[in-house]
Amino acid sequence: MNRWFVPPVSLLLLVSCFVGCKHSTPTEPPVPPPTSSIAYVIDAQDLRTPRSNETYMLWVHRIGDTAFLKVSELVVDKYKLHGPDSIQLSGTTALTDTLTIYDEALISLERDVTAKIPGSVLLRGKSIATGVFDLDPQQGAVADLRFTTGSATFVTASSDTTRVFHEFYLMDLKQPTPIASLNNLPNLGFGWHYAVWVTDSSFSPFHLFYYGAFLHPAGHDSDSANDSFPFPGGYEPPSLVNSRGKIEVTVEPDFQLPGLKARGPSTFPILEAPIPSKIFMKEVVPLTNVVARGLPGARLSLKQK
Repeated sequence: MNRWFVPPVSLLLLVSCFVGCKHSTPTEPPVPPPTSSIAYVIDAQDLRTPRSNETYMLWVHRIGDTAFLKVSELVVDKYKLHGPDSIQLSGTTALTDTLTIYDEALISLERDVTAKIPGSVLLRGKSIATGVFDLDPQQGAVADLRFTTGSATFVTASSDTTRVFHEFYLMDLKQPTPIASLNNLPNLGFGWHYAVWVTDSSFSPFHLFYYGAFLHPAGHDSDSANDSFPFPGGYEPPSLVNSRGKIEVTVEPDFQLPGLKARGPSTFPILEAPIPSKIFMKEVVPLTNVVARGLPGARLSLKQK
């Protein structure tokens, strides 16, 4: 009988592994750098409740990126107002970068929350301090409308002179040839049009008469089938005699244009004038600039939590 015991190969391998490995240090997984979320606070003026199929959206831009990042939908309603003109909105974002990487921010008006890129940019601004942005319409696509002036003239070229009770244009008849009455009307950026309305709040529901959308002070607007002159305004069937309403020029997001007549005017008026109690041929009504209360402004503050 063989007195020498030969262990099986599997046992040798097990012993070898134990001897060779028992003093080794196991590899630790890498520890991810600590991250923290970023909260936002927006102090806004005149940022009013949007129409039922509109929503405000907040976006930010990182240094070196070619596109804006969508941050959050901004829910604005009358119950959040701190006063007649101011509101504060706040929330937590999914952003985790250091605040110094963000160099610009904007608020846009969108059809819904599925927007992938900014649509109708309302307010925009660059960083004025780390995480702080002053947002205004002059930097957005709405442009600087503070110095826009104009007037409306009640007139018709029809042989039926009673049409003057239904018809007006944003034009001036002082020259031999009619000219546009709108002055200092800037070109709007991508996503916006101007629109002309007559609104009368003395009725319930409000009377809202849509006269068309336009981009330039001269030329027909989008609703000109029955118009006499190639300027914004025109003829609409409702009589304006004894009206207690007003003529209003607003800025409107492009995505609303197909159904704008049914939607009614936006909350962004720029010019308005009361309709005179008596209307005469070639009567001129000066328009008042109301941008100071018609367009919003805001300060955005980002804070690391």
